[in-house]
Amino acid sequence: MNEYKRKVEDTERKVITLKLDANFFFERAVRSLDHYRYDKALKYFEKAVEYEPDNPVNHCNMAGILSEMGKYEASNQVLQTIMDTVDPSMVECHFYKANNYANMEQFEQAEQELLTYLDQDRHGQFAGEAEEMMDLIRHEMKRPAGSSPALTASATATDRLDQARELLEQGEMEAACAMLNQLIEEQPDLFAARNNLAVAYYQQGMLELAAEQVGEVLKQDPSNLHALCNQAILSYYHEDPALDQQLEQLRRVTPLHQEHQLKLATTMAMLGEHQCAYHHFRRLLRHDDLMKHWEMYHYTAAAACYMGKYDEAEKLWKRILRFEPGAEVPAFYLDHLQEVREGTLTPSYRYGVQKMSYFYTREQSDGRSSEPNAAQFLHVLRHGSESEQLHALESYVLDGDHEVHTALRQYVNRPLISEELRHAAERLLRQWAANQSLSPDELIEDIEAARMSLPLWDERWQQIIEQVTIQSHKRYDSRFNHDVEALWIEFIKRVYPELPLLHHPEGWAAALEYLVARIHRLPLTYDEVAQHYGVSVSIISRYARRINRVCNVQQKVRYAQAKSTQGS
Repeated sequence: MNEYKRKVEDTERKVITLKLDANFFFERAVRSLDHYRYDKALKYFEKAVEYEPDNPVNHCNMAGILSEMGKYEASNQVLQTIMDTVDPSMVECHFYKANNYANMEQFEQAEQELLTYLDQDRHGQFAGEAEEMMDLIRHEMKRPAGSSPALTASATATDRLDQARELLEQGEMEAACAMLNQLIEEQPDLFAARNNLAVAYYQQGMLELAAEQVGEVLKQDPSNLHALCNQAILSYYHEDPALDQQLEQLRRVTPLHQEHQLKLATTMAMLGEHQCAYHHFRRLLRHDDLMKHWEMYHYTAAAACYMGKYDEAEKLWKRILRFEPGAEVPAFYLDHLQEVREGTLTPSYRYGVQKMSYFYTREQSDGRSSEPNAAQFLHVLRHGSESEQLHALESYVLDGDHEVHTALRQYVNRPLISEELRHAAERLLRQWAANQSLSPDELIEDIEAARMSLPLWDERWQQIIEQVTIQSHKRYDSRFNHDVEALWIEFIKRVYPELPLLHHPEGWAAALEYLVARIHRLPLTYDEVAQHYGVSVSIISRYARRINRVCNVQQKVRYAQAKSTQGS
């Protein structure tokens, strides 16, 4: 009897009591999101809200999941609750509501939410996207083109922020600081400028000035993620005891916006928070527009190694080499994989000579990289040291400049350059073949050459083009059909080999016609094109958004409008 009693008491002592709090349900929700179980994630976020009803992050997460599930009205109700009772300062909720209204095709309400957002936070992190959405909405409502004064002012600030960010990435810190300080003097509440100025000061070792800018942002916006990340980096440098609390706060953040995911992932990697970094890098790999950013696969692989997930890291490195056979970083770690597994070699997050440039604030990122221009590149090839030449070759992206292409062909034939430099130059020449004729502004002119540069041409791709030309041959001219084919080939080239499943070819054809009509400034709505092709508006909208993300159709629309204005 006593023996039985002891066993029962031992068993009772081994029972682990779970601490059911908001953090517990938050972690369960994130785990469900990783497995695309939105229904379970929603339930867990609802429980997190019950435990911490005053935490706006929990409410935002719940609104985001509802939107992902297509429950736009319910999502908007949650967002309105945040602004009414939880945290009225979260003006970005107006932007989120505008997205939901646009998905419900309630364009007037979407427009009103965008105007409210821009009025309350004219230079906010979503200002650029709000401007683009406003253009789309006005197009849908067949209103004349043109921006409101609020949008014009926003675009002006955005342009100057982009210039300052480019100066930062080029290492011209003094010029960047001067421009950012001027922006802040004119608009003290421009948080993006303050965050980037903090980075510039940090890079120059002016840590007190960097901390001052971070503090100014957090004083006005305590939940600003860029400032929180920069604060943690400064605390890490100073060995500040407050770092533990700051890291705990960052661990509990799950950003829905891609730019925030990049910032948080790279920050946590820098701070040695590998589990958190791994989680966010994995999420980033799901974005279509990061499909060809091979450094992201390496970051994920490095984080996976710190987690002991060596098989996964091996797969990620092999994936890079599958499409970038000359990539030296993954090749190095695959050659030394046994040492990595044994723990005698620790992978670095560094990918070649490139830095994690997402440390800079990219609130209005347009996808531009920090490669040198053609003149700088050619100067380095002719006069730079070997290390400078390698750096230039690994960071430059060919854009169709024939002078650069000719110089590279001559460069690889030099008898005295090292094999490392030769391989880097050959990689660029392969890139030229893959991306020839692709411009961020203009559509492809030489369609046949662009088609021939692809390793293959699938008959299903051709059928989608033919569906458009058959449907539209009475409504448009030959130039329109040419541009349909050009846009579709550009899309295929940019996503290749990660091609979409063509379950609804009519939907892809309809999306192409809709987007090319926008480029040609022709009145065409989703409803009209849906009737022509016999598919739903939601399918066309989804495919159009994907083509737009990959090919930046909005930029082509602006270019066509500017060209038309010049010609008139």
